[in-house]
Amino acid sequence: MDYEVIITERAEEHLDKIIEYIVLHLKNDFAALSVLDDVKKTYERLRLVAGSLQLCDDPYLAKKGYRKICLEKHDYLLLYQIRGDLVYVNGIFHMLENYRDKL
Repeated sequence: MDYEVIITERAEEHLDKIIEYIVLHLKNDFAALSVLDDVKKTYERLRLVAGSLQLCDDPYLAKKGYRKICLEKHDYLLLYQIRGDLVYVNGIFHMLENYRDKL
């Protein structure tokens, strides 16, 4: 099934902060572009596989219908919810973050 992927304002803000950190603090434009490319590819993959991925392991997030998909080349993940044929990406987090408290 093809889903329509909707990136929430909060998820866009998360991505902006990630890229800003990589560019301004790590001073690595190449890494920032690589993360952006990986995120874009993950959005495309999510369009195709969103419904086949399991709910989050965290009971609180699972109860709210959150699922996650990991980027292929970087240590980030997207948290999303499915409503019909729409996928709402609600956040982008580093895998080591306590993302439950940041939603």
